[in-house]
Amino acid sequence: MRALATLCLAVLFCLGVPASGFAQVATPPTVPAPVAEPPQLFPVEARFAYIDFQRIASDSTTGKLALRILQELRDKKIVDIEGRSKQLQALASKRDAAAVTGPAPVELDKEIGRLQREFQFAQQSAQLELQQLETELQEKLHKQVTPVVADIAKEKKLLAVFTTESGLFYVNPAIDISADVIKRLDSAASKPR
Repeated sequence: MRALATLCLAVLFCLGVPASGFAQVATPPTVPAPVAEPPQLFPVEARFAYIDFQRIASDSTTGKLALRILQELRDKKIVDIEGRSKQLQALASKRDAAAVTGPAPVELDKEIGRLQREFQFAQQSAQLELQQLETELQEKLHKQVTPVVADIAKEKKLLAVFTTESGLFYVNPAIDISADVIKRLDSAASKPR
């Protein structure tokens, strides 16, 4: 028993825990708070810049509105298609239950075939409608962003502004003017028309 106590004290000594530390809760060491990096300033000598159009679409008020409109239509179409699917499943269950005898199963098969065609058409139609709306909203946002980017490019005396989607291999984050575009786009959206 004495050897066990000595061993425990030796282990505690090696770990740097005082013997009275068993009853006390050790306070965790304080970790310094991470230092926030200062914002990168746009280099004065830069003649090229880029924008992240996806970031503008997801972070700007105008882009968020477009995404919400698209999501509302998507949700509406999902509800419609799920309703058609349930109706189709109910008829298939009724037919499979074989509760109906005689000529009625033939009528059920015809009704199921009709509903399947309507279901497929509804899916294709919904997909096409969503794609068309997404394209329209992207074009509208692009038309709104273009003059804002042009103004910022003139102010910063830029020769060209690229998008991150254009396949650039390396881009210095300091020349990203997406935040400026978002601010101005949001400012323009908040002004009464």
